[in-house]
Amino acid sequence: MRQAIPGIVGRDMWSFYRIMFRDHLEATNAAPRTIETYALAVEQLGGYLREQGMPTDPTNVTSEHLVGWMRYLQRPAGDGGRGVSAATANQRYRSVSRFFKFLVEQEEITASPLAKMSPPKVPEQLVPVVKQDDLRGLLRSLAGTDFESRRDKAIFSLFIDCGLRVSEMADLQLADLDLEDREITVVMGKGRRSRRLRFARETRTDIQRYLLRRGEHPHAEDEALWIGKRGRVTKSGMYRLVVRRCDRAGIGHVHPHMLRHTFAHLYRLNGGNDDDLMRVAGWRSREMLSRYGASVAEARAAEVHDAVSPRRGL
Repeated sequence: MRQAIPGIVGRDMWSFYRIMFRDHLEATNAAPRTIETYALAVEQLGGYLREQGMPTDPTNVTSEHLVGWMRYLQRPAGDGGRGVSAATANQRYRSVSRFFKFLVEQEEITASPLAKMSPPKVPEQLVPVVKQDDLRGLLRSLAGTDFESRRDKAIFSLFIDCGLRVSEMADLQLADLDLEDREITVVMGKGRRSRRLRFARETRTDIQRYLLRRGEHPHAEDEALWIGKRGRVTKSGMYRLVVRRCDRAGIGHVHPHMLRHTFAHLYRLNGGNDDDLMRVAGWRSREMLSRYGASVAEARAAEVHDAVSPRRGL
């Protein structure tokens, strides 16, 4: 087994390679959330290996060690495991898989110990969405002419129309908005990839009405599109705004990502194709499409049930 590097990482090599991996992700312009997700999984695997007295040099980790870790993650907490969901275990697997792929690319190992393993299967679950009647009621509840009503209706219209992530919505700038062509430029993280999205005329009307009120606001000179009493609306402020407005409208606890789910669901239900949805939503993997496909299939089955029900006519 390779010895620890004196004066750098102390008793094991895990932290040394973890830092190398994080630097690599940053150098390749990975999204901040991706970096944090991968780093957390690698850190948790390292902790498990230390606790179990297993190799803490990644170049000596075998598939048997990783099988044990997967079992530990999914074993109930009362039985000495972590008790995580299959979806979380799957995500941890994919994250450390990227770590060992990095080590292969760096020629630190010849093959990944995960090469002949498969990720934990994730049971198909319906993605929670907001009912269309609830969305109509929500928009009706925002019919006021005051600044906050105009702002919040424009925000919800854009969430529903384009399915933005909450961070993307909060980071929008006035310069990103093109009212003439009904388009908005969305950037995922500082210096990250961007996409240009079209929005409906109804959404443009809501945004225009907000902008009229915005021009009279004390923070009107701020470059951020969405402003409030203290200046720009932050990501956490946007989250609280969505939850608060949905609670007031009586449609239960709805968070921004649920609006994104709803957008994807309705986009497919209304006939949008998968390739277009991937571009609009900013997905690089087709894995997400299968999640929304299940909810759309159930909705369509419910719609046609009355016409084909075996019980009718008996």
